[in-house]
Amino acid sequence: MTKYFILSIFFFISVTSFAQKTLSDYSYVVVPDQFDFLEGKDKFQLNSLTEYLFNKYGFNAYLNSEAPNARRCDGLYADIKENNSIFKTRLTIILKDCNGNVTYTGKEGVSRIKEYREAYQDAIRKAFKSVRELGVNQKDVELLGEQPLAEANTTDKIRESKNNSTSIINTTNNATEIDSVDNVAVSNLPKAKFLNYTKDGTSFLLRKTNKGYSLYKESTEAENGLALTGTITVTNSEVKFKSTKDEMYDVYFDENQNLSLFKGETVVLYKLVR
Repeated sequence: MTKYFILSIFFFISVTSFAQKTLSDYSYVVVPDQFDFLEGKDKFQLNSLTEYLFNKYGFNAYLNSEAPNARRCDGLYADIKENNSIFKTRLTIILKDCNGNVTYTGKEGVSRIKEYREAYQDAIRKAFKSVRELGVNQKDVELLGEQPLAEANTTDKIRESKNNSTSIINTTNNATEIDSVDNVAVSNLPKAKFLNYTKDGTSFLLRKTNKGYSLYKESTEAENGLALTGTITVTNSEVKFKSTKDEMYDVYFDENQNLSLFKGETVVLYKLVR
């Protein structure tokens, strides 16, 4: 009798613990490159817009073709359910775990716009209103084979010069493109693939690239809801921002990874959204 009672308690605790797992307990979400109800990859830029909106609202989102090398069950897997009628575009966001179990079903986003591209983008933005209300804040992605900082190769050294600028000396075989940068901003360069910023009430997305970063402004006029404002390049001697209007700025990321652009006496501040 006692044995069965103990087993029952253990089973109850296990089920309860599983049920209490929140979306923030996962470290990333994968968005398919193509949804089943549309023909072609990223049709109407719906997939890239979905990826962007997940990142905007606290997730670490990746398109399937760019998914990180991480434990599969650390992630969630997104899908969109379409339930259109003659005059309405209806989309619902669904998240599943690695075993195919549904962990979240959002509220339906409905659009009455007739043009397909605008209708799908309008509907998905409305569907994400319920995602925004969740207040998700996913933990950092833990990549497979990544060494803890304390065990990192001791040949990767950071030293400060007399003028307090930061230099990075990397002598491993896996050296990054940036081997030495005499710029204090480099010590705070973001490592995340996506970061969300805000300036003057407008949302911006910073996306990591092979050469640095791209900065996008949220815009309803852009095809996928994002308009490129400029790029940040990191070289051996400087970190620079070049706008789409060919304006050049010096770049600084502070210890909280807020972004500042400098040009003469002009300072443009983008605050990180956490």
